[in-house]
Amino acid sequence: MRIPINEIFPNPDIPKSEKKENSKGHNKFKKNPVVLATKNGYVLLAGTSKISYAKEMGEISIECTVKENVNEQEKFELLLSENYHSSLMSPMDLGGSFIKYREKYHITQQELARRTGITPGTIHHYESLIRTLNPKLGEALSSGLLTFKEARSIADLDDHERQMEIAKPFLEGKLSSVYVEKIVGRAKVASMLDVDEIIDEVVNGKKSHIVSKNDNLSKLERKPSTTSTELIENSILKIAGELEALQIKNIPEYRRLKLISSLRILETRLKYSLNNLNGGFASKYNTPKSYTNRVKV
Repeated sequence: MRIPINEIFPNPDIPKSEKKENSKGHNKFKKNPVVLATKNGYVLLAGTSKISYAKEMGEISIECTVKENVNEQEKFELLLSENYHSSLMSPMDLGGSFIKYREKYHITQQELARRTGITPGTIHHYESLIRTLNPKLGEALSSGLLTFKEARSIADLDDHERQMEIAKPFLEGKLSSVYVEKIVGRAKVASMLDVDEIIDEVVNGKKSHIVSKNDNLSKLERKPSTTSTELIENSILKIAGELEALQIKNIPEYRRLKLISSLRILETRLKYSLNNLNGGFASKYNTPKSYTNRVKV
């Protein structure tokens, strides 16, 4: 339904942005503005940037989705979507709002994503600012000393002290945010490596003398090992038991996504090892193909 723009009034629940709306960002909210019909006109529930863009273009009316009734949960969802797409709320406040909504209505990140059109990964990143980021870095983000990209990347690390070490050069303006994801990624797999050495690796390409777990795995893949497999076998059995126990554990949402990523890495390694072992077995003993095909691991 097309509605005159002067009949659309702002929602008092939506915070006013002090910065000027960027007209180029109007497509971030791809749907038509959503309005609630009242006796005195229409209250805007979502689509502030679309309205602003239409005004800039000299439009006097705009196509809208009109709702006659909206319950409290729907209002909350529309408000979350509006605050995200229009950048009207700070990242820390938005992360807190996502958590507040999900706890109130017992909704998963995936379900919230379906209801608002915001991806589950994005919701996870905003919530991690509240759940896992060092509070001091949260303050730095709110004050503009740290960018959202830097904060949400650093929040992937569990250790608050390690987070502060990683954040220091970004807070001091010595490093650009283009490096933060690679630095955090390296810090995850090289927990014993000093932050300065990690930065030297990522920024200057200087290889550290300390080897990470992933580096060791890569070497094992390239060069056959003649060492005992007893330690590996014991580790596999231990992991298998822990994976089985996961069925009865309550895993927090923000940890679940990380666990899925780790399990996918493990799955890739297992497939490679199984193929390598099966191939090695058949090659070493010149086993006929008809028998090799029947081998099951």
